[in-house]
Amino acid sequence: MRTRPTSRSNQHRSPATTSLVPLPQPQEREFVFLQGEIRLRQVHIANLESEIAPLLAALDAFEWDYKARVGTLQAELQSIRREAQTIEDRTARLHARLVADPDGILGDVFTPEELREIGELFGIEVPASWFAPDDEVERRERERAWRFHESTGEEAGEHEWLRNQRRAARRPEPPEELRALYRRLARLCHPDLATDEADRARRQDLMRRINAAWHDRNLKALQDIEQDRVGTVGWSALRDWAERLLWARRELVRLDERIIGLTERLQQLRSNDTFPLWFNPALGNSVITNRVTSLRIDIANAQYRLEKAREAFRQALHHYASAA
Repeated sequence: MRTRPTSRSNQHRSPATTSLVPLPQPQEREFVFLQGEIRLRQVHIANLESEIAPLLAALDAFEWDYKARVGTLQAELQSIRREAQTIEDRTARLHARLVADPDGILGDVFTPEELREIGELFGIEVPASWFAPDDEVERRERERAWRFHESTGEEAGEHEWLRNQRRAARRPEPPEELRALYRRLARLCHPDLATDEADRARRQDLMRRINAAWHDRNLKALQDIEQDRVGTVGWSALRDWAERLLWARRELVRLDERIIGLTERLQQLRSNDTFPLWFNPALGNSVITNRVTSLRIDIANAQYRLEKAREAFRQALHHYASAA
């Protein structure tokens, strides 16, 4: 029995070719993990914001309705009470003048403006004898005006210019940390590095903020820009994986703080004493209506007090005019 010779190709098979796949670096793997954590927190923030939004909308609607129906009445009540208090105070001063010095002039206890307001209030012409002599007042006003005129001359302008020069000379040199951060941000965020027109517009706005912070010597503002610039130009603008990791960790801290703030805000809204009022329109409308009724009663009482105050002052003024 003859055997078939084995082909040469079968005797010497070539090994299978394999391609080398580069494994991700540890920093790259950590960055991918942090990106996932960032996305989870962003979803959580979006959910919290969606819960807060209708509550804020209901609160805004209730506040608008309350101010529209109650705010005007409250302002009217306060105005009437202030006017009554003012007239009562003037009546007390007038009585004090009648008791202590019936022959005295009202100009000693009332300013010229107050005397003119009194005349307008009761529709009378206030006699000139009621006003205090103003020779001394005019002299003091002339002296004050003269001193002001002297202080606003060329000499004052020259002094102001010298003060500005001294302030400019005393302006300290920017610290090295601020200078280094400014240069790094300007190098990374320059508009010439833009990939398209939209990216250029974002970078130009970012550079304006960077230049303004540098001009104000505001290190904190530059640090905030450095932390937030990824949201403007993308994390791919960062130079290496170490810097990307640093940004991702900072971003996680910022998002966690945002989650804490939103959670506290949501709890505050739900535990607010007025929550049933602005979340239940029918109940809120009932409370506002009761408040409007109460304010109208208070306004009527305040009007009565005001009329009594005016009458008391009118009688005291009549006694003074008769004595004078």
